[in-house]
Amino acid sequence: MTFAQPFIHIDRIRLFSGNGEVYRAFHHLVAARVGTLLMVPLHLVVGRCDGVVDGCPVPWEEVYAVMEYPAVHPLSNPSRWVGGNDHIQQLGYLGLNPEDCQLDHISPMANGNPDKVLRLTHPSGVRYAVCQ
Repeated sequence: MTFAQPFIHIDRIRLFSGNGEVYRAFHHLVAARVGTLLMVPLHLVVGRCDGVVDGCPVPWEEVYAVMEYPAVHPLSNPSRWVGGNDHIQQLGYLGLNPEDCQLDHISPMANGNPDKVLRLTHPSGVRYAVCQ
């Protein structure tokens, strides 16, 4: 599979934030709102980053889970993901093709409570996770 290396403007990342803030953590820019988490590697970001907040908008365990947690039940075709089309379409705001992404379920444990999460991972390192 070949893909073009995306360059993502910081204003597009801001669209994924519940409070309009973008955070810098784990060598990524991170945007979060209730039930979603977007992580974009710093080297893919264009635009002014002087308003970025150093820190993480969610517990570091959640970020680590989205970055490193083993996949459970990978799905082969994200464009046919039933019930998640709205989330997949949001990747269009970033200029990413969902068919270039890997879609899987992860089940991270945070504070002893299992959560079922869908995760889209682009080969460039962009990750987008949605709680079901």
